[in-house]
Amino acid sequence: MDYLTLLAQQPQEKAALVTDTGIYTYGRLTELAAAVRNQAELLPQIIFIHADSIVQQLVQFLAYSGTATVPVIATEVSRNQQFAVHEVPQQACMGVMTSGSTGRSKLLWRSYKSWADFFPQQNRIFGISAETVIFCQGSLAFTGNLNIYLGVLYAGGTIVATEKFRPKHWLELLQRFAVNTVYLIPSKLLLLAKNVKEPEHGVRYIVSGSQSLGRKDAEKLKGAFPCTEITLYYGASELNYITYIKDSEMTEDRTNIGRAFPGVHVFVKNEEIFVDTSYGVEGIEMPFSLKDKGYLANDGSLHFLGRIDDICNVNGIKVSAGKVEQAMTDISGITEAAVMAVHRNDADSLVAFVAAEKRYTKQELLLLLKESLADYEVPKQFIYLTELPKNESGKIDRLKLTEKL
Repeated sequence: MDYLTLLAQQPQEKAALVTDTGIYTYGRLTELAAAVRNQAELLPQIIFIHADSIVQQLVQFLAYSGTATVPVIATEVSRNQQFAVHEVPQQACMGVMTSGSTGRSKLLWRSYKSWADFFPQQNRIFGISAETVIFCQGSLAFTGNLNIYLGVLYAGGTIVATEKFRPKHWLELLQRFAVNTVYLIPSKLLLLAKNVKEPEHGVRYIVSGSQSLGRKDAEKLKGAFPCTEITLYYGASELNYITYIKDSEMTEDRTNIGRAFPGVHVFVKNEEIFVDTSYGVEGIEMPFSLKDKGYLANDGSLHFLGRIDDICNVNGIKVSAGKVEQAMTDISGITEAAVMAVHRNDADSLVAFVAAEKRYTKQELLLLLKESLADYEVPKQFIYLTELPKNESGKIDRLKLTEKL
C-alpha cells in the first residue's frame, strides 16, 4: 500500500482538493500523480520537491511516495542546505524535515505505516471523516499540513487550501465551500477569528498545534465559531502526535497540553519528557526525548515547560527563555514574545521581541513583569514587531530575529 493507491480506492468523482487554481477530484489527483510516476525514469534515490504550489507539492509527493525514489518536500530553510545522506532506510516512503527554527533543518525518514496506521486514531480524536471539508493554509513542507492532508484523504474527505496569507480570503473560502473543520496554528486561528463579523455556525471542529492555546484564546475562537470543538495537540516531526487537549479541559494554565494519544506512552524523568510510540521516524530508539521539559499532573495531563536548551546564560545565571516568554504573553494584549540573550559592553542581557495589540512603555512592562519574574529574568530591551517571523510550521524563526539584532 502507498498513498497513491489509497487515493485510487476513494470515490473518484468526489472533490479531494480545492485550491485557488481549481477543484481536483480524487480521480484527477490520481491521474496527475500516476502520470508523473509513469514518466519517472532513472531518478535518484531521493528527490527534493521544491514546488511552491500546494497542488504540485501534493501531486509529486503522491507520485514518488511508495516507489524506489523517496520524496522530500523541501522547507524554505533547507533549499540552500546540503544534506549528507549515507543510506535511506528500506521502509522509508518519504523524508520529512524538522522546522529549522534555529537555521538548519534535520532530514528524517518515515515509513508508510508510521502515519497511515495511526490515521484511524487521530481522525477519531480530530473529528475527521468522509464528511469532512477542512480548511488548511500554507506549504506541505510543514509536516503538520502534510499529515492532516493525508489523514483527510485516507478518510475520503475534502481539503480546501490556499497558499495566500490573507485571513479575509480564508474566511471567504470557509463560507464559499461550506467548510466544517479548520486546521491552523493558534496565531493564524486568532487572525481568522478577528475577521468573523457574524458567528460561523458551520465550523464543527478546529484542530491546532505547534503553539500554546489557553482558555482565553479558546473563548475568542468559540465566539467566532460557537458550535466548534477545539483540539490542541502536542507533537513532533520525529514522533508524530503525542498528547491532546479539548477546549472543555483548557484552563488559564497554558502549560497543560493534555493526555497522551491512544498507544502513546509519556513519562517524565528529571523534568525531561520521554515518549514511547510505534509511530516515530525510522532509526530512533524508544523511549525518545525531544529535549522538552515538563511534568505529569495527578490527573495524568502533561504540562510543557519549554525546551531544555532554551536556557539563557545571563552573567553566569541560568534563565529560562520559555518562562520569560510565558510571563510576557500572560500580559493583556501581548500575543507573542521571543527572548534571547545578547552580549554587549562586556555584559549579558535579555532582549525581548514583542508582538502586541497594545504598546506598553518600557517602564510599564518592567513593572508588570516584576510581578512574576526575578530582576535578573526581566529583559532589558523590548523590540516591537508587527508579528514575529515564522517558518513553515508556524514556529518563531529565531535566526531571523538574530539577524534583526
